[in-house]
Amino acid sequence: MSGSKQIGIDVDVHRLIEQNRLSFSESENDILRRLLIAAPASGGDGDTAAGKRRRSPARIGGRVRGNWAVVFGNERIPATNLKNAYYVFLRRLAEHDPDFLPRFGAEQSHSRRYVAQVAEHLYGNSPHLARTFACTLVDGWYYDSNLSADQVAKRARVAARLCGLHYGLDVKIVDNFREI
Repeated sequence: MSGSKQIGIDVDVHRLIEQNRLSFSESENDILRRLLIAAPASGGDGDTAAGKRRRSPARIGGRVRGNWAVVFGNERIPATNLKNAYYVFLRRLAEHDPDFLPRFGAEQSHSRRYVAQVAEHLYGNSPHLARTFACTLVDGWYYDSNLSADQVAKRARVAARLCGLHYGLDVKIVDNFREI
């Protein structure tokens, strides 16, 4: 990289960079540039039809509890909390299998879709919940961020199966090195 400068960072800053990684081909410089240089006022990832930005756990300083991580093969990806771990897990599966999100979008629990292309469609009879709990996953896809660890574990198992992976063997979400 022309005109580059080497800098020292501490572990917390490195963790923040990794938590904001959108793609495994993205360099640390690309991540910092995206985070530090203001994005355009309209359009782009996270904008809604009403012009409001959808929250994304990888970009907000949520509550930190436990030692969360996503394990994908031999790779361990740190996460700040359960919400961030679920986000990283789904993003990684979407990168692994380009047809994953439409298949996962067809799945749902009793009253909620797992992912949807319209945030309000996540919540069935309670579309107002989208304003508070729908988060952008990737352009055009949203997921429900108001989930317990048990709900995330069930959805993660379905997601892995849809990608032809074995949850607990090929992929998993862990808290303090314990699989959820």
